[in-house]
Amino acid sequence: MPFFSIIIPLYNKENYVQATLESVLKQTFSDFEIIIINDGSTDKSVEAVNKFKDSRIKLYNQPNQGLSRARNSGIKKATANYIALIDADDFWLPHHLEQLYNLITTYPNNGLYCTGYTIQKSSSIFHRAHFNGLPENFRGIVPGFFKHSLQNCVAWVSAICIPKNIFNDLGDFDPEIFSEQDTDLYIRIATKYEVALDNTSVSAIYNRTMDDGISNALFKKNIPKFVFNYTNIEEKYPDLKKYMDYNRFSLAINFKLASNIKLSKILIQDIEMTNLNWVQKTLLYLPNPIVKALFFIKNKFNMNALFIFKPKK
Repeated sequence: MPFFSIIIPLYNKENYVQATLESVLKQTFSDFEIIIINDGSTDKSVEAVNKFKDSRIKLYNQPNQGLSRARNSGIKKATANYIALIDADDFWLPHHLEQLYNLITTYPNNGLYCTGYTIQKSSSIFHRAHFNGLPENFRGIVPGFFKHSLQNCVAWVSAICIPKNIFNDLGDFDPEIFSEQDTDLYIRIATKYEVALDNTSVSAIYNRTMDDGISNALFKKNIPKFVFNYTNIEEKYPDLKKYMDYNRFSLAINFKLASNIKLSKILIQDIEMTNLNWVQKTLLYLPNPIVKALFFIKNKFNMNALFIFKPKK
């Protein structure tokens, strides 16, 4: 039985999956299997995968069912006790799995293991993820997952490992959440288990060269249900309330950019404004054309958005 099962959901990533697989196969820690779930790709993604002749690669095909179901299918097929995830357009540095392995052996029995990562905005622009209130070289049990995730989230799906028994306890990725299923899972884990982080070095690269994520706002027509899933426990976890308000703020801006004022206002009503900094509050109430112009400039020059999420002192 391998130590890691690596789950790769695949949908129309023919231009990226080869580089992703190469980064996985170059790992210094080699005790793993790779489970690729082809979620109904219509391009040449499968042909790109079939170029690799490594017995650790297992390719499964299914009709298109969405990202969550693809990941869940891979998790069910996994034979290892530890699940490492990577999307088919992201990349690992060679020490990524070794860094996770060392973290697991040092801090056993945790619910989530995370490593430092970098966000790639273009071929030459990279922003290292910054975790609010933690030193850059932090390694250990994260004191407050939600507090430290207010700028960049401590957990990012291609830079984490989750023990398989955690899925058995808390459930899998929620297929009814269209793009924040990762965040929903992190909340479920962090409210019940400890989270370990090794940020002494970057081991994964979040590839955002295709789009800025914000552009996906045009496809968002509903408020994802996870926004309201935890209102009954937010008072118990003040940092969770602030973390959720940051998520509500981000979604409200997405809806403003998509000219969906109705849904933006619903989200704004649920935000405790004292949790936001002055930049965030200003963006929420600026006229839509100005907000769109500001984000156009940010995206045009691949600017780091960390100043928007800098927590209020």
